[in-house]
Amino acid sequence: MKPEKSVYKQDLNFLAFPLWFQVSRSSGQLDWYHPDGYRYQASYRAPDQLDMLYFGYFLMRAQQENYAHRLEFSRYEILKGCGCPINPQYLKRLEDSLKRWQSVTIHFEQSFFYQNALHSKTFKLLDGFKLRDKDRRLEVHLNAEFLQQIKQSRHFKYVDFNYYRQLKRPVSRRLLEILTPAFKQSSQYRISLLELGKLLTLYSRKRKNKSGQMEDVLYPSDVLTAIRSAVDEINHLSTDADQLRELGMDPREIYGITYDLDKNRKVISFHKAPLTHLFDQLTQEPQHLQNGADAIEPQLNELLAYLKRQSRPLQELVTKYFHSHDYDYVKWNIFYANRNGSRNYVSYLKLCLQHNWAQEFREEYERMFDSSEHQVDERKLTALIKVAKQADHLLMANGKRFRIKRIFPNGAIEISSRQYKMDFVLSPAQAYGCRFEQAQPEEPNPRRRKPD
Repeated sequence: MKPEKSVYKQDLNFLAFPLWFQVSRSSGQLDWYHPDGYRYQASYRAPDQLDMLYFGYFLMRAQQENYAHRLEFSRYEILKGCGCPINPQYLKRLEDSLKRWQSVTIHFEQSFFYQNALHSKTFKLLDGFKLRDKDRRLEVHLNAEFLQQIKQSRHFKYVDFNYYRQLKRPVSRRLLEILTPAFKQSSQYRISLLELGKLLTLYSRKRKNKSGQMEDVLYPSDVLTAIRSAVDEINHLSTDADQLRELGMDPREIYGITYDLDKNRKVISFHKAPLTHLFDQLTQEPQHLQNGADAIEPQLNELLAYLKRQSRPLQELVTKYFHSHDYDYVKWNIFYANRNGSRNYVSYLKLCLQHNWAQEFREEYERMFDSSEHQVDERKLTALIKVAKQADHLLMANGKRFRIKRIFPNGAIEISSRQYKMDFVLSPAQAYGCRFEQAQPEEPNPRRRKPD
């Protein structure tokens, strides 16, 4: 069953310029100015990404109640709605967040776009709040003028709150806010890296100038590093059909992001990439037809058999990625997790499937077997797999013995030895010339006299 739609209307002026700042800037009072005529003042502390999550929840609930500026919640209700842990730390942080928003004033100096012209406007965002002693209910008073501006705005977009909170990186959330108004009229957005870094409110480095005084400096390379991770996260979430279906996303609002740099690497161009291939998946519930299940289930059962541990969550995880990706994608990431994720296997496998960590391993492996010198005929391959499955160790021509760790479906064999810090993968042709042993023979005791 799809969840109820959770969106709120937001004036694009409040997305193009920041309402919150990166954590590094939020430790004290802030007076921040943008050259385009936007000034942000926080007399207590500047809100960060968690505070924006709370505030987005307030905006959503206010609009659900016909733009009511006075709201009433239980604190548990707010934390649960924002996906936060229910504990004293977050309850205290919620109260601190309300203090932060109450201290914020934003000023637009001939920079607020309204009715096809630029205007000067000033807004408070939160007038006050109160935690009642009687029933421990929280009263939140949003600024009525701020809400009215959003209500009457014709220069707006709807923000999907649940989609927004699925993004974990602060830079990802802020980049999505910036690109939302930028992609309103165009599928391309061009901006200098330094200007983008300012809009993202990225942290600046400290550097001495020629006079010996410390100054804040933002480097284009720092902006690019932050952007790459943010784009990857946005694109990963935007292409996860199962997650989007669970969120009840409107397919028309789903897009990926690509970008390119100019020759001097100081200007970046973002491109909106509509994901029209997801429309059918998002608008239709997945159907498991009986005739299709006969072809799918054997492959799925094979993948589940590869798991080093058997549990319901693991089986559900593999099944999810099997349906959203393909057999080979899941198989290689299981192999990679089996090889490297011995300590925390479940978490490691989940990360492998999310980020396709096996890609490089798979490419090297397949490149090796593309060569004709590594190929054996089908009869030899069948015999090799049969013998290898019954053995425990492999003895190479040079006399070195290795433990057999894993046999791949195409006959490749993964081997290991305590003498080496890494494992090896032999092609079928390499393994075919080796000797297989069922158990490692006992090492001769040097004190024991050799027989005559």
